[in-house]
Amino acid sequence: MNSMEDKVGFYQIAKEAFRKGENMVKTLIDRGASKSDSIEIAYELQAGEYTRNFNEKSLQRNKQIHKIIDKYLTLEGVENVGVFGVGEAKNWIGYEGEIKNFYGLELSFSRLRYAFDNMSKLKGIQSFQLLKGDASEVIFADNSFDLSITLHSIEPNGNEQGAKILNNVINSSSKYILLFEPDFSTAHTAMKDRMVLNDYVRNISDEISKNDSVNVIDCFVTDIQENENNLTTCWILEKVNKVQESEVKMVCPYTYKPLVDYKDVLYSPQAGLAFSKINEFILLNKRDAIFIGEKE
Repeated sequence: MNSMEDKVGFYQIAKEAFRKGENMVKTLIDRGASKSDSIEIAYELQAGEYTRNFNEKSLQRNKQIHKIIDKYLTLEGVENVGVFGVGEAKNWIGYEGEIKNFYGLELSFSRLRYAFDNMSKLKGIQSFQLLKGDASEVIFADNSFDLSITLHSIEPNGNEQGAKILNNVINSSSKYILLFEPDFSTAHTAMKDRMVLNDYVRNISDEISKNDSVNVIDCFVTDIQENENNLTTCWILEKVNKVQESEVKMVCPYTYKPLVDYKDVLYSPQAGLAFSKINEFILLNKRDAIFIGEKE
């Protein structure tokens, strides 16, 4: 995307596609938008739908996911969690476990507002930080979290971008990774057709097998599904070399260097960039950066 004018134009195209019930991401990509910008715009227009449509079946599915997550949070030295593509934190509604520090990354600012409301209701999470950013960019330092998680957030990104996200998720973990995503390799025909049509990620299993920094502990289809044409597979990965988590969490997505924390911004000295803080959120997307040169 070349300019903010382009993004405004794509936003209008997406609104029309949304009104017609068309696939907004595919429509925008066909008109020349990038994958990340297409997903961000679509998510902005859909913000709130997952929370409004949450029901008893959604809660039962969440409980099953929470049980898997809690199994690893009870292990020694596992306290802090990073979630890539946290969305509206719909998958965390009803969570009753304990997490010391929770970091949630999401492309859509509007979805983060719903996520904040949903996360604020969880008594067992001592501290949480929500960030606007692109999971295909390097936002977190290596080994930032004891446990890194995705919940159908790699899915819409396609193979090329999805592989980048998967790599970032793995690198950010010091110990364990939980992936709750659709698996093309074991999907039934109707699900495969849907994944191909929408250019959803189809290479997760292949990418995991090529990564020598992790071992696969388990891989299975979860019992409770919200959509039989979009089955959730859980991959449980462990790092080959487990280490202490890094004290540095967020890094500049341009330089991959630590950021200086000021009251109003996170500052990248090497790039001369400021990343804004708006209310409870930090904006760490590359395109959200403001060039200010040297900050006194």
